[in-house]
Amino acid sequence: MFNKLVFIVLLSLVTVEAAAEIKSKKALMEIFEGCIEEPMGSLAFGLHLDYCACITKEVSFGMNLEEAMLLGMNAMAANDEDEAMRIMASNSKVREYVAKCALRLYD
Repeated sequence: MFNKLVFIVLLSLVTVEAAAEIKSKKALMEIFEGCIEEPMGSLAFGLHLDYCACITKEVSFGMNLEEAMLLGMNAMAANDEDEAMRIMASNSKVREYVAKCALRLYD
């Protein structure tokens, strides 16, 4: 799952790309590392790594930095962590990526 900290770091990046693709290695590593820091319960760490790699790949090809920054700013405006997660989950792209990557955990 994504956390608000990842998007805060993305906000600090000055490059905003118009195409629906994030090419910044720094931005993508922040997404990956933010995902790794999120607890995944009793999920084996190898599966956690695979999930986070999947999420990062999906975001890299499906979003641009502007979209990620806007989503992050909306999440930062939330009153609490639960509301922030609801805001992120209300994004259709994020829902699609999470569903796609979570399905891999059951293969």
